[in-house]
Order: sequence, then structure tokens, then C-alpha cells
Amino acid sequence: MTPGVGHEAGETARTVVAALKSTPGILALVIFNLLFLGAVVYIQHTNGERWHELMQQTLKQCGPKQ
Repeated sequence: MTPGVGHEAGETARTVVAALKSTPGILALVIFNLLFLGAVVYIQHTNGERWHELMQQTLKQCGPKQ
């Protein structure tokens, strides 16, 4: 019987967690990087929405009068 993808992913996750237990500084750095990446994605998403709204208002004001 061959192991499935779920089994292999679980085994890899267990190995990674076991390796990170011995180096808590690296674990903290990984967690910080994930949180930082999430914050950057959220900020860029809201900035994109703001920029889109600003461009819509600009096009309405500068566009041809109907």
C-alpha cells in the first residue's frame, strides 16, 4: 500500500515542527514573517481599493459632460 499525499504532507509537517522545536528563534522568525506578509497583503489590498475609487472619481470629474 502506497502512502497518499495527506500522509506525506503530515509526515513532512511533523518533521518540520520537530526541527523547529530545537530552534525557537527560527520558529519566531517564521511566525513573524508570516504575520508581516499577511499585513503587507492586507495593506496593499486596501490601498488598491482606495486607488481604484480615486481613479473612478477622477474619471467622473475629468470625463466628457453628458
